Amino acid sequence: MKPLLLLLCTCIGLQAQTLSGTIRSNKGELMPFSSIWVTDLNKGTLANEEGKYAIQLPKGEHEVVFRFLGHTPKVHTVSITGDLKLDVALSEEAITLQDVNVGGLKEDPAIGMMRRMISMAPFHLKEIDRYTAKGYVKGAGKITSISKVMNALVGKKMEKEAGIKVGSTYVLEGINQITYTRPNKIDEKVLSNRNNLPAVLKNSGAPNLRITQTNFYQPKVWGSLVSPISPSAFSFYKFAYLGSFQLNGQTVSKIQVKPKSTSDDLFEGTLSIVEDTWSIYSFSLAFRNSQGYYTFQQQNALFQGVWMPVNYDVNMNFDAMGFGATFRYITQVKEYSIKVNPAFVVKPTIIEERLHKDWAKEINKEKISSPKLALGKELTRKKLKKVLKEMDKEEKKEEFSSDYTITVDSSASIKKEEYWEAERQVPLTEAEAKGYKEADSLSVQDEKKRLKDSVNALPRFRYGDIWGGRVYNYGQKGLGARLTLSGFQPGYTAVDGYSVGRGLHYRHTYRLADYWGTGFDVRYAFSRKAWNGMAYVERNWDENRQRMQLAGGSTIEQVNSTEPISSAVNLFYALFLSQNYIKLYQKDFIKASYALQLNAKWNLNTVLELRSRTSLVNQEENGLFHKERQFESNGLPFATSKQVYGSILIRYQPFATWRRYNGSRWLSNESGPTITSTFEQAQGDDAYSKVSFQVSQRIPLANWGSINYRISAAHFLHKPSILIDYQHFKGNEVLVSSGESSFLALPYYALSNPGDHLKAFITWEPRKFILTQNPFLSLYGLKEKVGYSYLQTSLNSQTIQYQELSYGLTGIGKILGLDLVYPIGTVVPEKWKVLIRLPF
Repeated sequence: MKPLLLLLCTCIGLQAQTLSGTIRSNKGELMPFSSIWVTDLNKGTLANEEGKYAIQLPKGEHEVVFRFLGHTPKVHTVSITGDLKLDVALSEEAITLQDVNVGGLKEDPAIGMMRRMISMAPFHLKEIDRYTAKGYVKGAGKITSISKVMNALVGKKMEKEAGIKVGSTYVLEGINQITYTRPNKIDEKVLSNRNNLPAVLKNSGAPNLRITQTNFYQPKVWGSLVSPISPSAFSFYKFAYLGSFQLNGQTVSKIQVKPKSTSDDLFEGTLSIVEDTWSIYSFSLAFRNSQGYYTFQQQNALFQGVWMPVNYDVNMNFDAMGFGATFRYITQVKEYSIKVNPAFVVKPTIIEERLHKDWAKEINKEKISSPKLALGKELTRKKLKKVLKEMDKEEKKEEFSSDYTITVDSSASIKKEEYWEAERQVPLTEAEAKGYKEADSLSVQDEKKRLKDSVNALPRFRYGDIWGGRVYNYGQKGLGARLTLSGFQPGYTAVDGYSVGRGLHYRHTYRLADYWGTGFDVRYAFSRKAWNGMAYVERNWDENRQRMQLAGGSTIEQVNSTEPISSAVNLFYALFLSQNYIKLYQKDFIKASYALQLNAKWNLNTVLELRSRTSLVNQEENGLFHKERQFESNGLPFATSKQVYGSILIRYQPFATWRRYNGSRWLSNESGPTITSTFEQAQGDDAYSKVSFQVSQRIPLANWGSINYRISAAHFLHKPSILIDYQHFKGNEVLVSSGESSFLALPYYALSNPGDHLKAFITWEPRKFILTQNPFLSLYGLKEKVGYSYLQTSLNSQTIQYQELSYGLTGIGKILGLDLVYPIGTVVPEKWKVLIRLPF
């Protein structure tokens, strides 16, 4: 009995006690999402929006550090014998304008600091070999407003079908374990997750929040935003020194970050950096685009000589498409276990070349005998870049430029409230607690309903689906079975008259990019009184490296194989203006295709098709209006052409890399060229063969924007004899733009021919040009571009050259655009053409 009593007393003594309180500034202002870190336990938590915190600690003495951005950390040593309340007041950082040595340079001290900071960014990306950590992730959001139009269109449906209510706060939480292995492998496991989403969304698979992995040492953030520590940062940003403060013997300097010009991919705010090591201490940055305003705050702490993030706070205010919404995403990282890269333990001293010119010349002349030893010396920015480049040569080349895996523990969604009270340690606000209470109540009711009829948990057919179509998901998170019923697709052409089509497609996904599917599309032409359709079966596998499809049927194809006009646009012109532009023929076929991604740089595509093609004639003379107009002929009729067609396409992307997400590979070729070569041959009736070549690329020009080019050429080895096999060009004869890489004023068939051709499309997308010089219009979402198009081909044994100059404006009303085109040459008589660019 005595041993049992002793064990019971010991367990009681070991039980965690709660340290709690409220964090304010020394002016009495609440400090929402302040960081609380227990140094001896390597764990921490965050305060909630109301500045309240709570963390469970074992009995004994502990060192607790309280942090809030822009304020001096406060260290408290607490003795825990029971529950303890500790309110904390944080003082603003004692920023002083120190005398920074800039020699005779007439520049802000921040310039030299940021030069060294930028030069050290690649160093910081390499200084950790591996780390593991645990994180608490929380996302809280709500729809704050909805316009009358959107409320009438989707508001009631949104509440009825998805359960989303305007004004309700929805919370998602997660406890995740993360492991990073240099240079780019991240394994994340969701240990527990919880949310108060409506039951419908829970049943379809609520999203799992990830520990924020935004790294401002990288040149780009969130895909397209330019980091203030990017190598090209001085092209985009202005920096100003605000002052410095001392922290445990180290100098932390605060830098103001401002964009040189207003743009939706640039930040504004403050960046605090640790001098000498040139590491991020903290930052508070924001950017604005046409959809809202976003802020990003990060606080770092020192672990084994490396400044690591301990908390993130992302705030989003969305206002677009008739909706207003707010979302806050916070992350608290704790329990770090770090293995520092041995070669990067000692950090180099970066000297300012312009202050020490003679010394810098001597350093730059020294040969790099040992890159690892060189890192412990004084280096110029130029020499550091060379040293890191030499070290890159010694390292093994990784197959993936990024490799991320996320898994979910089987018991993640069924953890008890006690677990969350111990792990969350961020008190819920009253609104969040109320949201959970309502969700739990509705969940109980929903569970009772599902027990009565389990079929209710699956997507069910509704009469409205007959017209509008629907996607029926029978799996979760993109995996499992999915059935897609397409909506009715109406059309009107001179050949078909009225037509209507739709499709049914099934896909079973085992994991991302590993799936098989089958389906069919059918179409009925009322004037031709004919059915057409096709069916297929396909398989995508081998981590997205192989794809095969078998298809067959009878389809209606455009004579111009570039399909320059959509059926929707042609429907409007043919039906209401009696101007038909689509010319059609019928193809009966059986086709097999196979694609193989040999590696990140090389891709092979093959097609083998047995086909019979038949010409069609107009069944209608005009549309509903303008009866005085007659539809043009559908083209010269031809005898039924039976062929065996084959093609081989080889694509080469010399700078492409693999990205891997949950075991599936994806290509990344952001600014490298894409080179393709294609051989086509058709045997049988009207035989022909052709070789073609194309190169395309997007070239970033820093503050000047970017240039996109696409250059292609083709040569017929054996010339075709019927129009449908001619070389066609993507032109335009209507007032709706035909899109990218097209001739905006060239008639659809004006230069179609069986000869050789060379064409080029060059587009400059400036960051600022004419209208976008205005900050309001730029942030509104307007984008400008200037284009040049060139075509050289032969027609009736004559060499023809055609050119276009164009100016484009997109983002009008968030969705529309305009193109102003000036054709050069004798092919098109008119000189100016204005086109509308639609979002579809």
